[in-house]
Amino acid sequence: MGRSLTGTVIITGGNGQLGSEIAIAIAKTQPFAHILLTARDIKGADVRNLIAKVRLIGPRSIEVISLDLNDLRSVTGFAQSTVERVRSNEIPPLVDLIHSAAIASYTVDELTLDGYDPVYQTNCVAPFFLTISLLEAFRAGNGTPGGGAKVINIGCSAVSYGRLDYFDRDRGRGDRRLGTPISAKEGNVRYGSSKLLASVALYALRRSLTSTGKISLDIFTLDPGGMAGESNLRSGAPLSVRVAHQTRSGLRPFLRMLSRSSMNKANVPAKVIAKVAFQRDAVETCQAERYYILDREYEAGSVIPTLRNGSQMGKVLVKMMQQTEIGGKGTRSTGSVSPGSALC
Repeated sequence: MGRSLTGTVIITGGNGQLGSEIAIAIAKTQPFAHILLTARDIKGADVRNLIAKVRLIGPRSIEVISLDLNDLRSVTGFAQSTVERVRSNEIPPLVDLIHSAAIASYTVDELTLDGYDPVYQTNCVAPFFLTISLLEAFRAGNGTPGGGAKVINIGCSAVSYGRLDYFDRDRGRGDRRLGTPISAKEGNVRYGSSKLLASVALYALRRSLTSTGKISLDIFTLDPGGMAGESNLRSGAPLSVRVAHQTRSGLRPFLRMLSRSSMNKANVPAKVIAKVAFQRDAVETCQAERYYILDREYEAGSVIPTLRNGSQMGKVLVKMMQQTEIGGKGTRSTGSVSPGSALC
């Protein structure tokens, strides 16, 4: 390409409705970024079509690698390989990690091999584990290429349904057969709880990292708003949920902060995410965390009240560290995280 690459951008769920549009938006605006997409199935037509679209933009460095977030061994293998590739200068240091992959389910599902609800593991446990497992890839670039490295957690308004203790409870799995439908209300609480826990855990991780001062890494949640079009997000969704996805009546309290319509094609929030991912801004110790709803910036604690409760955040961080340590046992930690120093 005539110029060295400036950094690697990882997008999980890179073949999904939003993930693919994020890849295209970054390819258009960041010609010298190495775009590393992850997908559970890398041989599908959606992956081939996406690569073809990116190639039409111009010569870009892009690859798609298999990653199954429902298997922490897959996460471990991907992270270790990526860190080694950065160390050996095969790919440039990681400047952006965008957690775009997510699932929702409205049926009783079998637990993953790691022993978790698949919605919880895909949306929360695996993204957290992937983040801490890739810390060395950020550190290799000293955390500052292009104005500071970022982890962007794709959120949603469903966190207003979420409960921090949802996955600690017995949800009646024992007396309900696998595949049994669950109500739209419970499915929304289940999904919202997974996304709430992911946001809280990642903000708590950010506080721990900034307090140690070892890694200049910003971590925040960005709510893309409602998106029109087909999505691979839901499985077994009842009709009421499918209809709500296409109407503003399905949007919940946090999206009411917007004065304009929140229902957009996926390329609209994708452009915002691509812009925010490459903003030049520094991370200061104990500065207020940011939370985005499309291109509007808020103090994270004003959107997620749990972030104002240091004790709760500390408990969530400790729990996540314990769960990922068990799930990824045998894996050497690639970063230094101290749950005890998570709060400023």
